[in-house]
Amino acid sequence: MKDLRTIRIFLATLFFILSVAYLAVSPTLHPIARVVAKIQIIPSLIATGMGAVAVWFGITFIFGRIYCSTICPVGTYQDVVIWLRKRLGRRRRPLKFRQPDAIRYPLAIIFFVSLLLGITVVAFWLEPWSIMRNICGAIHPSAQEEAWLTLGIGMTTGIVAGIVSAFLLTVCAAITGRGYCTEVCPVGTALGLLSDYTLLHIEIDPDKCINCMKCEEVCEANCIKVVSRYVDNSRCIRCFDCLKVCPNDAIRYQWHRNRRGTPLVTKVGSKAKA
Repeated sequence: MKDLRTIRIFLATLFFILSVAYLAVSPTLHPIARVVAKIQIIPSLIATGMGAVAVWFGITFIFGRIYCSTICPVGTYQDVVIWLRKRLGRRRRPLKFRQPDAIRYPLAIIFFVSLLLGITVVAFWLEPWSIMRNICGAIHPSAQEEAWLTLGIGMTTGIVAGIVSAFLLTVCAAITGRGYCTEVCPVGTALGLLSDYTLLHIEIDPDKCINCMKCEEVCEANCIKVVSRYVDNSRCIRCFDCLKVCPNDAIRYQWHRNRRGTPLVTKVGSKAKA
């Protein structure tokens, strides 16, 4: 079970390198890099229609938001920032549970309505692949000049947008962890709507949990509340960090929902009746 984190990190690193190679160097650099661009949700929606989106919703229905933890380059960018924060920061403040912000739903509605109306400026600032394209364009502007011109944006504007996006994303990740993914990203919000129906989900076993708080303190999505034995799967990005740190195998990625065992209550009740 704990090997899932290693697999996730390997896949995320691979897709991130290929994404950067595609966006910052050249779309023709390698055939696999072109595949990475085609499996991004919003570019796939624009290019091929609802078929690609249906596939991703099907995958999310089974596994949860693995797109956010493995495929999305913006997600991996935040992971790098969080990793550096933990190792370079003098005070390594542990993460903790935060109540979800309702603003994520209006933002998602605005984004998808704008997408239908052909208003590109919203996607330019909110959609993860567009954000990564701008960041890479700030590093190598000529690689994204054609894409910016297609959107009616000059190179200078694209470079500035890339610098601003990188700065905001870095600050957000350093302070909130995966706050962009859980509170802002319209793609993540849409995938999170399937949280109550996914076949595989993160669960805390109340009979095994010893309240060590380790899973809550490493949760990048701030969606684990140990005291309530609660995991907000709508925000869980399936990083599997919690599985690795749990000393008692109390938090698991599983098919079934946990039920609290109550043998002591049953025993006391039987004696009382006697």
